[in-house]
Amino acid sequence: MPDQVVERGLRVLQAQQALAVETVHLALAVQMAWWDLWVRPAVQASAESKASRDRTARLVRRGIPARLARQGLRVV
Repeated sequence: MPDQVVERGLRVLQAQQALAVETVHLALAVQMAWWDLWVRPAVQASAESKASRDRTARLVRRGIPARLARQGLRVV
């Protein structure tokens, strides 16, 4: 009888450890999904916005009115 209690206790301990590992894996998966859905697009949008501002500033330096430069027209 005492051996069975020890065996059951060990099985419960192993199950708790396995659950802890799976919980960590789930947390990492959720964090990666959050990164892909929210952070990455924000970083890309920020880079695109900076590129647009740089392009507008370059056109304004070339003498194009700011209103037209913001429209993204190409100068030939």
